[in-house]
Amino acid sequence: MNGSPPFDFLRIFAAHRECCRRLLELSRDQDRLIVEDDYTQLLVVLGKKQKVLNQMEEFGKHRTQIQSLWKSQRDELDDDTRRQCEGLLSDTEADIAELVRQEKHSCSQLEKRRVATQRDIHNLDQGERVGEAYRDSLAPVTHRRLDVGQ
Repeated sequence: MNGSPPFDFLRIFAAHRECCRRLLELSRDQDRLIVEDDYTQLLVVLGKKQKVLNQMEEFGKHRTQIQSLWKSQRDELDDDTRRQCEGLLSDTEADIAELVRQEKHSCSQLEKRRVATQRDIHNLDQGERVGEAYRDSLAPVTHRRLDVGQ
């Protein structure tokens, strides 16, 4: 290779990989917090995930351009740089695949919690209605007094 291409693929791919790795880490934290029912900390984690997603949105704006440059310039890169870039891309794909699995699991956990909560609310409502019916049926009896002085 006679000169380096003007685009720094290694830096861009490493930054994108770091964002994906960070999202995966936060997704694992999210799953743990769901299991622990720690919804306050879950909101903190979701906020951190949003910040990372905002960073990744910048990559998304230039994705087509980066892909085009990569296709046209990758063969011009020295072997070591090209291998490093390909390794970063492969690792990023693996992280994204794991992230998708992790997010599906978290969604499944939240859905199970939602269904259980709805069931609990329904049961509480039914129990309250039974209690009211029981109280109503006892009201005439419990409000009777025996006045021995009469």
